[in-house]
Amino acid sequence: MKRKILTAVLTAIVAISSVMACSGSAYAEDAAGKVLSSGDVTAEKDTLRIALVAPLSGNNATYGMKQENGYRLAMDEINAAGGVLGAQIELVTYDDTGDASTAATGTQKFIDDEEVMVLGGSCLTSCTAAMLPMTGDAELAQMVVSSSARMLTGLSDYFFRMAVQDAAVGPQIANHFASMGDKTTVALYPNNDFGIGLKDSFVAQFEANGGSVLDKIEYQDTDQDFSAILTTVKSLNPDCIALCGTTTDGALIVKQARQMGIEAHIMGQPGLYNQNVIDIAGEDAEGLFACGVFIYTNPDEKVQEFVKKYQEKYGEVPDGFAALAYDQMYVIANAACQAMEANDGELTRMTMIEALKETQYDGVTGHVNFDENGDWVRDYLTLVIHDGGYELYQE
Repeated sequence: MKRKILTAVLTAIVAISSVMACSGSAYAEDAAGKVLSSGDVTAEKDTLRIALVAPLSGNNATYGMKQENGYRLAMDEINAAGGVLGAQIELVTYDDTGDASTAATGTQKFIDDEEVMVLGGSCLTSCTAAMLPMTGDAELAQMVVSSSARMLTGLSDYFFRMAVQDAAVGPQIANHFASMGDKTTVALYPNNDFGIGLKDSFVAQFEANGGSVLDKIEYQDTDQDFSAILTTVKSLNPDCIALCGTTTDGALIVKQARQMGIEAHIMGQPGLYNQNVIDIAGEDAEGLFACGVFIYTNPDEKVQEFVKKYQEKYGEVPDGFAALAYDQMYVIANAACQAMEANDGELTRMTMIEALKETQYDGVTGHVNFDENGDWVRDYLTLVIHDGGYELYQE
């Protein structure tokens, strides 16, 4: 495999500049240079309540926990700098365990709480799909850092997605394989909305590139033994394998595939940029490719300041979901600040929504704005595990 690891300054990852959250004269800035409060207007209430519905336990807990970590780090910084026009951010959470009906229960709880101005989550497409009609009816902004299926686009006027999207991730995986000269592939995917959507977008692009899809094999997202489907994969001897699942199942597949002697290139979605993958797969993770929007080795000063603070607080380097959540909390704070300044310190769910639609924010994951569907449209990175760690890859 030919690889060129970028060690130069990664200017394409982020374009960081100080961003003023509100117009006004007397600002207080946090250590990252983001302006969060103004002396011209004071919030009518002492707290700004943000809710999070996410899997905080179970097989997909890594997604929810990283999102909560990113939220809390940013929240602590904002509150220490004086809050949002003096209002302190309060985060309340609900563990949906990765179950759609449980996510709906948590959503209703926070809809009924009139103090909640934004609902973050969930992390899984099926959970988010169950929540969107409810938050739409309640005119409550819902924001995610994952939930990437194409089916979610346009489902709600109040949905804001700071997440990689399957419609772009699938083609990126296919195009990466094409750049490596791979002509045959097998797609492995969990039988859920996310897995099916990512598989379909990958297959369409791989075939459009002139490649041959030897098989598309589904599994249950709770599976841990993949020997049966990997026996089929080995018999097909593909040039490459597309992993269209999540962090834990993806790591187990990689480990078991390599132990069975399968040498095909393997690439998956951003959930594979996670220390848990290396912890589970060990040396068998070497050479694994993943999409992403963030890498902790980016030498940019602001990114490294974030990485340092995250490590100090949580004892680990941040993954892409933690970085996205960190930026998302700042996006929320900026929007709340703008909405309150325009309304004499008062904030409603609808004025928050209108302010979010106007977002222009430079964070550690790049420049954030939303298109007419509430989606964040951007280019993604290709990452590779090399010498036991993640690095940016470029052919």
